[in-house]
Amino acid sequence: MRINLLGPLQAYGDDHRVDLAPAAQKVRQTLALLVLNAGRVVRFEQLMDELWDADPPTSAHTALQTYVYQLRKRFSLGNPRSGGAVRAAGPLLGTVDGGYQLSLPADHVDVFRCEPLLARARAEFRDEDFARARDTAAAALQLWRDDALVDVRKGPALQAEAVRLKELRTSAHHLRIEADLHLGRHHEVLGELTSMAGREPTNEWAQRNLMTALYRMDRRVEALQVYQRARERIATELGLDPSPELQALHTAMLMSDEELLRPAGRLTAVTAATRAPCHLPAPRERLTGRADQLARLTGVLAGRARTERPLVIVGGAPGTGKSELCLHAAHQVSGHYPDGRLYARLRDGAGRRVRPAEILRSFLRGLGATEEQLRLGTTDLSLLFRSWTADLRVLVVLDDVCDVRDLTPLLPSGGGCGVVIGSRRRLFVSSSAVHVELAGLPFDDCLHLLASSVPSHRATMDPEGLRRLAGLCRGLPGALFAVASQLRRRPHWTARQATAWVLASGGADSDPLGVRAGLDRTLATLPAESRSLAYALLSPGVPDRLTPALAAAALGISDQQAEDLLEELSESYLLRAQHPCVNGRFSYEWEPGIRPFAARQSNAPVMCSA
Repeated sequence: MRINLLGPLQAYGDDHRVDLAPAAQKVRQTLALLVLNAGRVVRFEQLMDELWDADPPTSAHTALQTYVYQLRKRFSLGNPRSGGAVRAAGPLLGTVDGGYQLSLPADHVDVFRCEPLLARARAEFRDEDFARARDTAAAALQLWRDDALVDVRKGPALQAEAVRLKELRTSAHHLRIEADLHLGRHHEVLGELTSMAGREPTNEWAQRNLMTALYRMDRRVEALQVYQRARERIATELGLDPSPELQALHTAMLMSDEELLRPAGRLTAVTAATRAPCHLPAPRERLTGRADQLARLTGVLAGRARTERPLVIVGGAPGTGKSELCLHAAHQVSGHYPDGRLYARLRDGAGRRVRPAEILRSFLRGLGATEEQLRLGTTDLSLLFRSWTADLRVLVVLDDVCDVRDLTPLLPSGGGCGVVIGSRRRLFVSSSAVHVELAGLPFDDCLHLLASSVPSHRATMDPEGLRRLAGLCRGLPGALFAVASQLRRRPHWTARQATAWVLASGGADSDPLGVRAGLDRTLATLPAESRSLAYALLSPGVPDRLTPALAAAALGISDQQAEDLLEELSESYLLRAQHPCVNGRFSYEWEPGIRPFAARQSNAPVMCSA
């Protein structure tokens, strides 16, 4: 089985002369999504969202099973969990818990052959082996027959992948032209650069290289005219001046700098073609009720009047939507950071710390570091990252931050860079940082979120039932989206069934709303002793309103130890201090949604924060 996605969909079985690509669009979508995630589990929810754009019909699950059956039959993919014979080798489409998994060798998919070729071309370019870099980039481009997935209907996942692949193709094209210029082939690429500069008048990469090609052909006046047109369009459309690199090239041409005539002279050795990573995941849901906070974040990150690196910190209790807000803001301002958008989570799914060196290597690999550089220790990696970002405009998004000490090595140094932090704990990073703390959504926004997520659903036809259902979610976007997802999967439910499901989830071992998981990840960041005491405070017999004296009596510790614990939980957005204080001490209440969905101490997972 061989699949080609870099152009019209092609699918071949044992006979490579017969294209077996299915005609039905939803089957084509299913095949494309499974292939692009080969080796990984594609969950039923992902497939349904892709095929029906978050509004599946009642028969969606049955239809999906039919599409998968058709693919198995068409390509002889078998089903390892169906009880039939399992082949020892060859592609397989297996049913696993919660989804499907396609096993397919990487070299059987053109996308997975293209990406290693481009990575090799970048490495050859960095090593100044421009001839090989040019040939390797050209080989990668030969795999493309048209725009990726051009004849496949695209839902949100495939659309995002098509955009990513378009950027990949552009990157390969830029790298090949850059290598040609280093080899002195400016005559050969002039036509391409002229066309590209005309289509994209604010693309400084195209303008810079067109200027260089013209200058080397002794057409200096035309090269200077290219700069003037680019400067005017950049000012008119973006309200900016040309970049320092473009201005420096213009100055060098005015001074008739002879270095510009040499193939390896004054061209950026590693350009936007190799240093424009985009690591940002796509937001999972639409934002509701966060317009003011989003406007504040984007205003800081995209503001023209800033004189130093903008840094914003988004905090809040588990389930309040910190990660989604950070991603929405980052995507909206990405155009202001053309040199790269980097993303990392500082804690894994179990709440364990991800080492800064591992994140730095991911960042630097995206920016074009060599394998030798990536073998450096944490301190040197951090210094290299600061050096590389000193003159770049890079956006760094760091989620699940709990400790400033983990954060410090990961901050870019350039004033043109921006930083977005999603934090599980109140942090002090800089006096200039902008802090946004999220609370639960207002009730009307909760109703709107549910109603807009499941339009025409039976639950929306029962206003009172929908109000009760929204109230049970305690204003937490995470819980509301979990309910909406359940309703999309079960369109025959009314608000009454959904309400019963939510109430049952409060006492069950499972966590369908995801609130307990968020709570556990936050508690996992605390020292082990504090973590066990916090679970004890969540026990049914302990009052909702806590004072140091009550907590001390319930836990068998001193008043001072109890107060320290309560303050630590307040810093972690789990408790909220109440005003005014009495005799110099505060009382505390759990954040909305924490207590009703909290796991009992006996069921608390054992997780480590180191």
